Amino acid sequence: MIGKASSFLLTKETFGSEQGKIEEKLVQMGIEHAAVIRSSLLLEEICYRLFEHKSKEVKVGIHRRFGAVSLRLTSEGEAYNPLSEENSWTEEEVDYFRHIILTSNREWLGYSRRNGKNCLSIEVRKDKKKQVRNTLMGMALGLLVGSVLEEVLSPDLVSMIDTYALRSARTMFLNAMNMMLAPVVLFSIMAGIMNLSNVSDVGKMGRHMMGLYLVTSLCAAGGALFLGVHIFSGEFAQIGTAGDTAAAHMSLLDMIVGIVPHQFAEPVISGNMLQVIFLALLFGLTINSMGEKARPLIDIVNAMDTLCLRVIRTIVRLVPLVAFLSMASLVFQVGLESLWAFMEALLAQGLMLVFMLVVYGALVAAAGHLPPWIFLRKLAGFLPLPASLGSTNAAMPFSMELCVKKLGVQEKLAGFAIPMGASVKMDGNCAFLILQSIMLAKLYGIEVSSGFLMTLALTSVALSFGSPGVTGGAVICLASVAVSVGIPIEAIGMVLSVDPLVSMLRTPLNSAGGITVALLLARHEHAVDESVYRAE
Repeated sequence: MIGKASSFLLTKETFGSEQGKIEEKLVQMGIEHAAVIRSSLLLEEICYRLFEHKSKEVKVGIHRRFGAVSLRLTSEGEAYNPLSEENSWTEEEVDYFRHIILTSNREWLGYSRRNGKNCLSIEVRKDKKKQVRNTLMGMALGLLVGSVLEEVLSPDLVSMIDTYALRSARTMFLNAMNMMLAPVVLFSIMAGIMNLSNVSDVGKMGRHMMGLYLVTSLCAAGGALFLGVHIFSGEFAQIGTAGDTAAAHMSLLDMIVGIVPHQFAEPVISGNMLQVIFLALLFGLTINSMGEKARPLIDIVNAMDTLCLRVIRTIVRLVPLVAFLSMASLVFQVGLESLWAFMEALLAQGLMLVFMLVVYGALVAAAGHLPPWIFLRKLAGFLPLPASLGSTNAAMPFSMELCVKKLGVQEKLAGFAIPMGASVKMDGNCAFLILQSIMLAKLYGIEVSSGFLMTLALTSVALSFGSPGVTGGAVICLASVAVSVGIPIEAIGMVLSVDPLVSMLRTPLNSAGGITVALLLARHEHAVDESVYRAE
């Protein structure tokens, strides 16, 4: 929704009455009380400076664009920016405190010079769904532009654009994200542990969290087996036969042993999230046990946690652009016609997402004693972000923000649970491994027996714990599952071609599972602000 409310003309004589009318209008628009007070105070300070600078009147309009609301101020006269005055006052002067008010709220303010007028803006309420809307628009435009360019340009030119522009830009973005993921996980978990009052709380929460993960894993595995058997029940044109399946595959024992690194800096450098979690738990628990002696370390870790998250927020402003590039590149690499060949697999993955959302809603209602429709509505608005990123780790900062700002989870608990969930347990990957394995077995003429399904389920659940939370990470695990059930290793090449599209359904499920467990864990620890959870 885009619109503009009534305009107000402010002078020195009418300022008080007009300011009151603006406040009333904001309240009628449903603006929170704190935001109304902040905006009114900023309006007063800016108008004071404009009037002092010989502006006779200030025109104020209330603008609404989708969910965002702002005050737009215009004043005629010579160029003057009241937001950039030099601080030449002492603490005893009134203007010093006026300056502090403006500088401390600089993120809500803006200035420009247009048509001989000084134009200022006061952001009253941010558009909470702007990122999601822009991401969806980017995805749609990417499909459209990719389809058009593929039709009008030569294959060589399309390949050049894809290689040197689209994939290169997307790789740079993901490299920037991956650069920050290990530090974010390390400092988020450490900060979450250190802010807990009792070290024993970590063990209790860990046991409860793993129990919740096991429940959701079994639901994901059961749902995927049911859908896989029924969706892929018909006759399939075989593309090969099962032969020698010997190949290097992921050893569960090696994965467990490899949790403990042999060098301190190696986990952060290599991005091994299980090892990063081990370091975070080890140092977080140790610092927590040191009491006040560790206060300088606690301050440093909290500062680094804040720094890393702010860097991530700066990087993720490019998500809509990356969504556009990803979808255009997907069209170039796979082609719209080829995508239809795997519609059954995509349908199965989509149905799994819907099924697990129902499961998560039921768990929130039964175990969390919270209205599930509120949770599902907020979660649905969030899911396009991990879908466009294709990486559970890259979506982790968004998941933490959703938990804290939308679901009311305490920040210290979200900082502990979300990084753990993004690195340890992935329901989307579990379902993906089962569904893709059943499809490939059908294509290679392998009997889908009860023994096959049992082996498949156990292997998939085990590998979903600790599977890589990066783009394409589930395909790495699929190679291990394929070997364990007799599927030729070369069959994985078929999945690679459409994995970017499948990932758009798999990654949201991974993120949704971690968010659900974080909410239930916080509910169990009485760390959920219900007023935030129930707020629109």
